[in-house]
Amino acid sequence: MKRWEVSIDGAKAGHVYADTAEAARRAARAAAKRIFPDREQEPLVRLDGDGEPVASEPVEARRLASEVYEGLRLLPGMELPAEKLRNVLLLLESAVARAGGEGLEDAGALRGGGGGDTELLEALEPVLRAELVPSLVKERLRGLVEWVGARTGEAERRQVELKLLGALHEAGLVDEQWSDTAPCALYRASAFLVARLRRAGALRVERFEGATSAEQFRAALAPWGKDGAELTWAFLRAHDGAEAVELRRPLVVVGERLLQPARLARGVDADPEVVAFDRALFDSLDRLRAWSQGLGRLAEPHLSEPQRQLIPRTEKRIDQARQQMAKAAKEGGEVLPLDTARRDLIKLVIDQVHRLEDALALLPDRSLREAFGELVFKDVVYRGAGDYLCQRFGITVDMEVVPGAEAEGLTGRYKKEPGPAPRSKTTRIHSVVIPCYVQAGVAIRPASVRLGTY
Repeated sequence: MKRWEVSIDGAKAGHVYADTAEAARRAARAAAKRIFPDREQEPLVRLDGDGEPVASEPVEARRLASEVYEGLRLLPGMELPAEKLRNVLLLLESAVARAGGEGLEDAGALRGGGGGDTELLEALEPVLRAELVPSLVKERLRGLVEWVGARTGEAERRQVELKLLGALHEAGLVDEQWSDTAPCALYRASAFLVARLRRAGALRVERFEGATSAEQFRAALAPWGKDGAELTWAFLRAHDGAEAVELRRPLVVVGERLLQPARLARGVDADPEVVAFDRALFDSLDRLRAWSQGLGRLAEPHLSEPQRQLIPRTEKRIDQARQQMAKAAKEGGEVLPLDTARRDLIKLVIDQVHRLEDALALLPDRSLREAFGELVFKDVVYRGAGDYLCQRFGITVDMEVVPGAEAEGLTGRYKKEPGPAPRSKTTRIHSVVIPCYVQAGVAIRPASVRLGTY
């Protein structure tokens, strides 16, 4: 079988398939009559070239079906015919795979219900479903996804994926760590795109593996100059006498354009107790700021003014404490604050994180509350600041007074928080405004909670 290029009235008109030139001419004339059924004058039909042998008829059929599908699915009102043609493409993919032809992986993806735009739509589902994502953002994403089909070429698909990632980034829907694994559902789409674009070489996420000193980072960042990094500071132990530097956020490059500079924490050498305290504060500060610059932007329009001030006020308190420590270290004074000051500041941070989680629990859907839990709450309350409070002062957050718990049996460990009335009254805890603290098995401060269904 050969593929013959056809011209009708001097314009390119695709191909016909035949074994001989005469058979090709007949097929071309018949095609012209079907395309122009009402022409009084017969169209001028010509074969261009001597015909090109087709290596595999199933592969060629698949290519044609793909071309027709890609064009048809973008026409308004043709969604159902396009889906029928997609099924034709799936069957052809299977036939090609059985015959040992190219595209075996694509065939498996299609037969498994995935492939092409299906996986992309699955990744975007949490964003498109979230009520707190602006409708303009959703429409832009849907409009871009329409340009990806079952077998859209890699070059064309890559351009669409870059635009999708740009739209997500503008809306605060990209994790600043640019991980291939989504830390929460709302970052699933960006993680999917980051993984694909990194494999294709269109996106570079540089984490400077092995670099720990200022000299090593300086050499690695040289190609990007002063724009390649943002500097902050933290109390860190020196490595072999060299100033320690810690990467807090990777450098990201799209093509040749620097999209995100690296964030580096330069170390201020100190004893382990100072480092431990600053680590709890610095990690909490870093996570709160990342939230404010990312998904927190989606929540801000829905929060009251006092709720919007929760993070800035917490950041200010942490900054003040750390600046005082830095000044004392520079002047040779006592760097570590008094026990009571450290205990109260850590408890304040944990309380404020609870208050913000409570504010998010009153929003129209749970998407941001769940994301905050994965990105900030668990790490601050149960690992960073919470672990420091437990290790140094023996104070823990009561793990029984938590959202979803039954309040009966928790007498003396909570009180009701005043505020908006629930949709229905129950004894189940909806959110914890401030936690219950426990020391030596005794509740030293009751929690403030909301009961019922909101």
